Amino acid sequence: MGNVGAVFLFEWRRSLTLPRMAWWGMLAAFPVFIVALIRFTAYRSPPPSNWTWLFFALVPMLVSMLGTLLWTTPAISAELERRSWVYLAVRPNGGTAVLLGKYLAAVTWVIPPALLGLSIAVPLADTGDSWRIWWTMVRLLCLSCPAYGAIYLLLGILLPRRAMVLAVAYTLIFELVIAWVPAVINKLTIQYRLRAILVQWCDLSDIAVRPSGVLALIGDDPAWQHVVILMLIPPTLLLIAVAILRWSEFSASAESDV
Repeated sequence: MGNVGAVFLFEWRRSLTLPRMAWWGMLAAFPVFIVALIRFTAYRSPPPSNWTWLFFALVPMLVSMLGTLLWTTPAISAELERRSWVYLAVRPNGGTAVLLGKYLAAVTWVIPPALLGLSIAVPLADTGDSWRIWWTMVRLLCLSCPAYGAIYLLLGILLPRRAMVLAVAYTLIFELVIAWVPAVINKLTIQYRLRAILVQWCDLSDIAVRPSGVLALIGDDPAWQHVVILMLIPPTLLLIAVAILRWSEFSASAESDV
């Protein structure tokens, strides 16, 4: 665990540069900009339920997915490109420490700007139920970031040389398309779980009057069940990622050198 902490602190210190802090500020400003644009240019203010879905799309969906995708996906490929992987791999548990340290750094780096943007955007929207919306989105954010980070980290290990392509393809196909397909397959996505929790915590609709199509999109399972599944996803995927990392042999040579 000491090596994991060292990698975590190193990644955080390395993130305190002007370009990365600018990107941090852009993540925080994104929901604020969208909400301000709607709030001050729309003919009439949207109803509270529409604001709830908008905040869900902006923070637990877009900011969480985009931030973790950019941070965790290239965790191994970046070391291969810098040709530093061979030095890390020969150290006792060096690869595992790099993997877990970068994962923790990514999750803790993405959550603060999302919280900052959310804390400014929710009062700006003036929904009349700001506290409930804010508290719901905070909990969803803390569930989504670790889950997405673990998924993108695993994808980055499966195919390091094409990690970003694989991660973007997963996001577009599963989280943005299949997640909205009213079929059993959508239960394999993070969006399905988050969406079901949102509906129940914000009382957006009554389960008893939901049509079958809506039930297929959000289900009728209790919220605690979805929370437990989302909390089990990160450790499970991290264990799989560590196992693959230990059994795989990555080449530190550039593709043109092979």
